[in-house]
Amino acid sequence: MSKPITFGTRVGFDYGDKRIGVATSDTESILVSPHSTILNDAKIEIKLKEIIAEFDPIYVVVGNPKHLSGSLSQKSASALNFANFIKSFYDRPIYLVDERLSTANSNSKLRDVGISQRDGKTIIDQIAAIAILENALANEKSGRPIGDLI
Repeated sequence: MSKPITFGTRVGFDYGDKRIGVATSDTESILVSPHSTILNDAKIEIKLKEIIAEFDPIYVVVGNPKHLSGSLSQKSASALNFANFIKSFYDRPIYLVDERLSTANSNSKLRDVGISQRDGKTIIDQIAAIAILENALANEKSGRPIGDLI
């Protein structure tokens, strides 16, 4: 059963060593939209601060790439480091949200609409970020924990 949730925008990140997908919700959390794919480079802090300033989210979610078994993966540590990096300049809740299969499902969605994995490289991270944020919102609306609070 769905329950009312707090009014405000949320931002989701699909962290990667090279690229980071970004998705946002509307203030009513009805619609999740792709925002951008940003390069994970020396200017990452500036880019993240700009996104957070633009949307002023009530919380942020970062995908946690667990193993299929549910145990933490080596990439989970990178996602946690990224979330802690955001925490150094963002003082609202940050959640790690299970993202098992989000990239595989995103690739499948691209194939379904006729876009190759190579051609979809620029948007695949955004699609994964959408899935991560939608998962967080579904958890929130159902009263389950949004994710693991950092």
